[in-house]
Amino acid sequence: MSDPQRSAYRQPVTPSGLEAIEKGTLTWLDEDMYNNLNTGVLEQYLEEKNLRDSFEISHWDTKKVLIGILIGAVFSGVTAYIGLKIGLAVSAAWYVAYLLGMALQWSPSEINISTSATTGATNASIGFIFTFPAIFLLSSSERYKLGDVFLITSVDTFQIAFIGIIASMFAGFLGVMYFIIFRRVWLVEDPLPMPGFEATLKLLDISADVSTGAAEAARSSLKTVGISTVLTMAFMFVIDYPIKWANKMAHIPSSLADWLAMSLSGDDWGVASIYTERWIHQPSRLSDGHAVAGGITMYEPGNPFSYTFLGIELSPTLLAIGWFMKFRVAFLVNLGSIVAWFYLIPIVVYMDVPIYDPAVPMPGGGYGGYVPVTDYPLAQWKAFSSIVRTVAIGAILGGGIIGLLKMAPIFKGIFGDIASAFAGEKGEEFIEDKGWYEWPLTHIPVFMGIAFIAIIVVFALGGFPVLPSVIFAVILLTTTFLLGAIAVRVMGETGIEPVSGTSFIVLLLLLLIFLNVDVGLDKEQSVMIALVGTTVFGSAISMSGTVVGDYKNSLYIGNRPYHISKGNIMGVVPGAILGAAVAIFLSKLLADGAIDLQAPQANAFATFTIILAEGQGNLSALAIGFALGAFVEWATGMGTSFGLGMYLPTPITFPMLIGGFSRDWWEKKKLAPKVEAIRLKEGSAASEKQRALMLLFTFMIAAGALTGEAFYGVEAAILALLDGRPIGATSWWPAGRLIGFLLLNVILGFIIYVLFRKAGIIGVGSEDEGDDGGDSGGSGDSGGGSGAPAVIDAELAD
Repeated sequence: MSDPQRSAYRQPVTPSGLEAIEKGTLTWLDEDMYNNLNTGVLEQYLEEKNLRDSFEISHWDTKKVLIGILIGAVFSGVTAYIGLKIGLAVSAAWYVAYLLGMALQWSPSEINISTSATTGATNASIGFIFTFPAIFLLSSSERYKLGDVFLITSVDTFQIAFIGIIASMFAGFLGVMYFIIFRRVWLVEDPLPMPGFEATLKLLDISADVSTGAAEAARSSLKTVGISTVLTMAFMFVIDYPIKWANKMAHIPSSLADWLAMSLSGDDWGVASIYTERWIHQPSRLSDGHAVAGGITMYEPGNPFSYTFLGIELSPTLLAIGWFMKFRVAFLVNLGSIVAWFYLIPIVVYMDVPIYDPAVPMPGGGYGGYVPVTDYPLAQWKAFSSIVRTVAIGAILGGGIIGLLKMAPIFKGIFGDIASAFAGEKGEEFIEDKGWYEWPLTHIPVFMGIAFIAIIVVFALGGFPVLPSVIFAVILLTTTFLLGAIAVRVMGETGIEPVSGTSFIVLLLLLLIFLNVDVGLDKEQSVMIALVGTTVFGSAISMSGTVVGDYKNSLYIGNRPYHISKGNIMGVVPGAILGAAVAIFLSKLLADGAIDLQAPQANAFATFTIILAEGQGNLSALAIGFALGAFVEWATGMGTSFGLGMYLPTPITFPMLIGGFSRDWWEKKKLAPKVEAIRLKEGSAASEKQRALMLLFTFMIAAGALTGEAFYGVEAAILALLDGRPIGATSWWPAGRLIGFLLLNVILGFIIYVLFRKAGIIGVGSEDEGDDGGDSGGSGDSGGGSGAPAVIDAELAD
């Protein structure tokens, strides 16, 4: 007998859940389902159930999908701005789609399918946010000038936009196709926890109450989510909104919280020494009563704080993600941060390791040379961005590859299924007399061939020689599968997909080939094709991540994966066009200095490209990271999470640790005693039901935190864009901006209220008809007739 499969993810099955599974009574969105998420047993049971029953529930509605695409396409532009502003591709698109679907009384199935198109449209252009702006920075930004010339001397915007957008569409389709394979591996057989998905699942649960007429249950859930959302937005307003306009114009922290911190500070020290712009951080000396460089300590020999940086971002989203992770996963992510910020970075600074700087003038003339890291004011941050992040990228790669090798037997079986499909055998994806359960496996190699030819043609039409176009097409097909698998695994473990981390690996690979092998390209062309190619790759694995997230939710509500794949694919084309257009427009403004955006990934890609183009890539740091990540993967099964922790600064990772610790503490000190007391008094069934209800309440609060910060982030990004336009220089703008912000939220709140009141969910008494959720049915799927269909949504199907 072979040894049982070990898993780093699976949770234990509850007795009640196991009994319900054995009897076949466990169904979608019930208490036993919530109590047994990520057990593996539940997921395999639901997969079998969905194969039988999902055809009664999962129905395609083109009109509703088109609404989802419209929302996603519009928000793809907003996402582009936010990504360039803060370095994270945060989007409120799917929240809007969920709320609209609930207000229109769509079933969970319909909302899930529609939002798959929304997320497809939003994520199709992610590569244009992180990598593509580096082209414009290297061609026109004075910061990246090599002496008196640019690395890229001329850019045909239309040409590279044509290549990038069309190629990204095919790459996006490819990203979706590949992860038909991984759905079985990482969502059914060994389910990834995917922290944060519980919030979306709870919103789908609320939509089930709405669509079936259970208004009282929906009202209670929406009230909790709504209060959490409002409180989160109010909190974000206090810590982020630039209320002190003069400070903002002087590039001084300007929020209400920053003003209060500075009021409680002197010229050199005070509360502002430990709080700056949403960060609680290590003590740092002030300048004229305010922190500089975000509270990062300037280098001073003998000052221990100038050898590292420790901070906590006051982000409800990060705390919520940590809550969903629980302590073990959050700790493994933070273990990478601890190794980076308590060991590697202090060593680099202490040893004064030379850093290659392509812009530094050299004594003998020319530019580019090695500079001691302590010559930089922010020595620890320079050590992090130039050396330790390279180690982190290697760790993500090493952990991911070892993880994939450990799963080789599973992949062997799946590829056997594909071979059987080509031999004419119909697998489980096709159900006789019903249709496709998931996308046909035979389409995967077919579309690989189509994408391969299309990529070559597009790059050749765009002006690149055929040979390098063929080489890139081969690399894209390979890396989208292997690195995409690694990136999605990290996302499944931590809730964050390392698009930029894996994109650095692709950029490194492309530059090493095109700069060192004679394929008919000069140095500038090699850099250009590498950056455009990395942009295409980034869009491909972003689509891989979003489709797996949508698959995860669909499993628990009885949807067919076929419809999820179809929705994502339909969203790619409009999302790629609109999102890329906005990103390109903003990238040109950024490079010309017309707008002030941090664009951390774009700047990192630009710097990394110059270093590699000058032949100064730090391959030894990459190799050390690879070995480190491989070891942690072998020891814990979560080497990729460890690598991600090294890649992120502590203000991002520490809140996750706090959230994870809080979840474990709450379960031990609050949840477990109450559940045990109920078990002793009323029995196991009652105790497990109470456990599910208490957990769901926390999930609703977390859903509000995610929604509130996303909505605030979108609004803040729009206002920040207007700040940089002529209207931002007018005398009345600060007051008008604040009034407009408040009115916008009042109007949005009123619209949501009206929609849900019309649906009978809020603003009506509990005595109203249908509140008991009995036979009122719900109009979501009724098609306008008085008779409801046999199955309306996941909760009614059994």
